Amino acid sequence: MVEVSVGSTTHRGRYRLEGRQLVLEWRGGRIVDWCGSLRPEVVASLRLKQLVKRTPLAA
Repeated sequence: MVEVSVGSTTHRGRYRLEGRQLVLEWRGGRIVDWCGSLRPEVVASLRLKQLVKRTPLAA
């Protein structure tokens, strides 16, 4: 489980490792990203923050 704060809102996602790939599931869908030598929780939190900032809020 990973949580990131953007403004006053907290967003949550779940991640798991499949080999060296990180699978991140959040309210906007699912992505697969390469972990490399970084810790999975670091990659997951950075990627989730990036995705949340890019996704428009539903009115």
